[in-house]
This record gives sequence, C-alpha cells and structure tokens, in this order.
Amino acid sequence: METEKFSFYFKKIDEIMRQLVRRIHIELRNNLVKGITGSQLFVLKTIYESKQMTVSAVAEEIGVSLSAITAFIDKLAKAGFVRRLRDEGDRRLVWLTVTPEGEEILKVCLAGREQVLMKYLGQLPEEDLEQLGRIYEKLLAILREEEVKEKGLACQGK
Repeated sequence: METEKFSFYFKKIDEIMRQLVRRIHIELRNNLVKGITGSQLFVLKTIYESKQMTVSAVAEEIGVSLSAITAFIDKLAKAGFVRRLRDEGDRRLVWLTVTPEGEEILKVCLAGREQVLMKYLGQLPEEDLEQLGRIYEKLLAILREEEVKEKGLACQGK
C-alpha cells in the first residue's frame, strides 16, 4: 500500500480507536466494583486463568516490570483477592492464587464488563462481529510473528 494511503487509514483508525477506547474505558470504570482498578482486574484475571503463577510469570505475561507488578500484587493481597503460597519443594518460589473473595470480585467485574460491551457490540450485525473478530485475529497473528522474529534475533545476539 502506498505511504499516502496508509497514512490516511492510519490517522482515521487511530482517531476512531482513541475515541472508542476512551469512551468504553470510562463506562467500564464506572461498572467496576469499588476498590479495584481495571489494571488490577486484568492482573487478577491473568492469575485466575492460570490457576497459579509466580510474580515474574505475571509480569512477563502482561509485559510489565517486576517492580510494577509487585505493587499490584501487594494491593490485591492486602485486599484479600490474591494469596501468596510458598512452594513446598523450593521455598524460594512463591505462587500466587486467587482467593474465593478474588473469584467473586472477578465474576462481578467481568459480568459488568460483558454488559457494557454487549450494550454496544450487541447492536452490530453478526456479520460485522465476525469480520471484527477476523481482523483482530489477523493483527494478533502478525504481532505473534513479529515476537517470534524478535526473539530469534535476540537469541542470535543481534
């Protein structure tokens, strides 16, 4: 695609995405349970889906520094949503699990999120939702390919 045409599409998509994300983010934030942020919810969901994770695995999974994720985990643990458990075989290893209270908060927040997204996405025809899903899948495949290439170059020392 020529540069001028790409630039046009990029600017259009960028502006639309900015507005969509901002507006939906506001509504999602208003539907969260008091005392938990969207970022904390994301971390909680990540741990829940894996059953148990180490702090470093969570940091790697969501692409943040170990110090940043430790602060999130501390807040989630203090709120009673996450539990730290020492590994029986290697006492240096600490596993994170979601508590029953954390599971309940997660369920409530995800239900609220689904309601918000249904409010808007539910107004689109099924064909549009299928097309949107295909586009996102293509973008994700491109991102994954790039990650593999970058890891390959990093392993080669380039």
